[in-house]
Amino acid sequence: MKKVMILALALISFSAIAQNPERGEKKGKNNTEMRMQRANFTPEQQATLHTKKMTLELDLTDAQQKEVYNLNLVQAKERQKTREAFKKAKESGTKPTNQERYDKMVARLDNQITIKNKMKSILKSDQYITWESNLKHHNKGRHDRGSREDKGRQEGRRG
Repeated sequence: MKKVMILALALISFSAIAQNPERGEKKGKNNTEMRMQRANFTPEQQATLHTKKMTLELDLTDAQQKEVYNLNLVQAKERQKTREAFKKAKESGTKPTNQERYDKMVARLDNQITIKNKMKSILKSDQYITWESNLKHHNKGRHDRGSREDKGRQEGRRG
């Protein structure tokens, strides 16, 4: 009987620790706050921040900083337009057709190719290699997060 009580107590304490509600809330709040702050930045502010981060990572010269800033500014303005168009479509309840999705994906990939070529012309070879590896690392993190979220959604649908 004593062993059963100890086992039951251990299981109860284990489940209480495993289901700590504060852990998930903290993480979710921080991510949400970061997204909200980022969404409120103007394209000029986004371009400035991104350029300064790149300057720290890649040790850019003044001329490189100006060119990278202009490129980042164009990208930030495009992202803002895309975000606004997405919000309007979501509010109206319209969903894109398969052809529209395909066209958006092709346009996004073309844009990535263009940016890559421009960065190749702006940066020195060692800077470009560092930039590319940072880009791959950043995108890998996005891919991993997305696949985990998808797995969670799929498990939630099944259960």
